Amino acid sequence: MEVMKKAQIFLRVLRQNGMAAVFRRVHKSQRLRWYRRRGQKLNCRFGWRSQRPILVIESDDWGAEHIPGPKALAAIKAVDGFPAESVSNFDSLETAEDVERLCDVLNSCEDGDKKPAVITANFVMANPDYSAIRENDFRVFKPKLIDEGWNHEADGQALWREYRAGIENNLIVPQLHGIVHFCPDEWLQRLRQADAVSLKAFDWKMIGEHEDAAGIGIQSMAPIYHADAKVIKQLVNDGAQAFKRIFGMDSITTIAPCYGWRSPETEQAFLAHNIRVMQSREYQHLPGGNVKLHYTGERGPGGMLYLVRNCMLEPISAGTTVEQCISQIVWAFEHNFPAILCSHRINYTSRVATEVRDKGLAVLNSVLKQVKEKYSDVEFLSSDELVLKILSGKQTDSFV
Repeated sequence: MEVMKKAQIFLRVLRQNGMAAVFRRVHKSQRLRWYRRRGQKLNCRFGWRSQRPILVIESDDWGAEHIPGPKALAAIKAVDGFPAESVSNFDSLETAEDVERLCDVLNSCEDGDKKPAVITANFVMANPDYSAIRENDFRVFKPKLIDEGWNHEADGQALWREYRAGIENNLIVPQLHGIVHFCPDEWLQRLRQADAVSLKAFDWKMIGEHEDAAGIGIQSMAPIYHADAKVIKQLVNDGAQAFKRIFGMDSITTIAPCYGWRSPETEQAFLAHNIRVMQSREYQHLPGGNVKLHYTGERGPGGMLYLVRNCMLEPISAGTTVEQCISQIVWAFEHNFPAILCSHRINYTSRVATEVRDKGLAVLNSVLKQVKEKYSDVEFLSSDELVLKILSGKQTDSFV
């Protein structure tokens, strides 16, 4: 299955961008694997440890619309240049039922303190206001904040009721993923240039995914990676203010879309809003194609703290099996590291295909049950709770 998947990607990149793009993609993929291994070694040497097994689930992209449904996906797939085989084609706005069923799974498993499992849901705070953008001839980006509704959700109040129920029952802890999950200026420019994929996607009220020349990466989906310091400050300010107004609290942590952000401009902008922690993978994408490594518990020059995801729970986007995830968690616990699971929203949504959600929930349920069976004293924490655990005892730190 994995070989066939790689073959499909190879053929798609070859058809769309030529052999040179295939070589660039392979080279970039190898580089990321190398950086991941180096980051893992760095985390093994310096990462924060705990005598008690701790499990954290970090999940990105909540609130973002992306693919409206099967009809829209079929329409955009017919346009030449669209990445037809991309796994992100299953990524869609969660429904009220999706959130309810996710919370049922989380609530069905308790840790050693009789607390249910919890997911850190990193929210995108806005989607495009397509009508307003068209009225302005694609020259001005107009956002629609998630509390104002969605373009593809008939009953947004039902979804909000499930959000609130999950939050009130400590099953969902919202944190900030950003104001948007794409570069508005680049997107508007493609629309003004009459890019076929972008225009067709716009007609169906979606962004339209564009991969970089290597077939992977963050060309158009990571706004605080590409923007200059002034734009970054505005993006961070808009996202932080929207989060506080909508959820009634500050976000303590954040995760940069596609793990790409400028340092130190971006971190200074976050710190100004009391966002003191960056969730990340072992590596951070820097402008120019460079990479910076991080480890859990590391402090940046401006005081930013880093949490590094060291386990994968991505049954849809990466084909993660229960056995693979458990193996990574066991390794983390045996070395006294917290198991910080990367598990995107794509694994739990049903608008495009209900079997996607059902598979994702089944894998999540099995992982949680097996972890509790192996480690009866396991502690389920959200990202912000893990931060407080890391900083406990450090009286000089502003968190305590």
